[in-house]
Amino acid sequence: MISTNLKIFLAEFAKNRLFGPKVLANRERNAALFDELGDLMVGWAADYLGSEEFASVLINGYNSFVLDVGKSQMEYEKRGAYKNKTYAEVYQSVYNNADHMQNYHWGVFTTTFAWEHHLKIAGFFKDYFLPVLPDEGGTLLELGSGSGVWGLLLLHGMQQWTLDGVDISQKSVELAIDMTRRIGFSDRTNYIVGDALAFTGAGQYDAAISCFLLEHVERPDLLFSSLAGNLNPGGYAFVTGALTAAEIDHITEFKRESEIIKLAEDAGFRVVSTYSASPGSYPSDFRFLPRSMALVLQKRRNDIW
Repeated sequence: MISTNLKIFLAEFAKNRLFGPKVLANRERNAALFDELGDLMVGWAADYLGSEEFASVLINGYNSFVLDVGKSQMEYEKRGAYKNKTYAEVYQSVYNNADHMQNYHWGVFTTTFAWEHHLKIAGFFKDYFLPVLPDEGGTLLELGSGSGVWGLLLLHGMQQWTLDGVDISQKSVELAIDMTRRIGFSDRTNYIVGDALAFTGAGQYDAAISCFLLEHVERPDLLFSSLAGNLNPGGYAFVTGALTAAEIDHITEFKRESEIIKLAEDAGFRVVSTYSASPGSYPSDFRFLPRSMALVLQKRRNDIW
């Protein structure tokens, strides 16, 4: 039985002739996971945005984001390379544009369960990362926390864990703090403005996550080094990244899954498990297949193990 909030969301999406059919088909194929994650996240959005606003905000954000992604991917097919190569190039057009960031945030939020390949990444997180963490709790570091979605998914399922989130965007940190307050997690979270690539915590953490940040930075190797440097030996990390997916703010272009695996291993991680997912209906004659990759990693104790 799904919540009233999710029923409202799905009813509104059913009116969306452009993107509604694919989202509803995704739900039909993956009903249990879609409803579980959708119930939770739509409920968070309703708590944050209000019962009168949440459905339209989520759907408008999703529409705007997906249209931008489609445009960027078509340009990438013609150009053969990502448009932007530095953080400075995307700062003004994306991160410093308040109107754009409003739709961007809620669009990304909604794709977590509305895009089938992102839903499968969330399923991998649930089935392969959460089970390796101790039930008795620990300290979690989230680098590039954004609005905090992935860390909150962990805290929701594991009641004894606490989280420190780091993001370079003041607005993202403010949003994460407000979100956690409204959904009741503020006593277990601490968000700060900082550079994920250079962050050093007061002590080492028991686990770490960094979701869809790799492709947004100029030096993804430094992100893996930061994750490893802040983890206890033997600690686990969950990392996701996008490959040949030319969103407007993607900087580093990964073409093969092995590129990301090598970065993780070079930083001192053992690769425990990986999963790569792509849109099921993407044209087969295109040069580039946009996809998302997730890795469960464990910090090695020495050069061999």
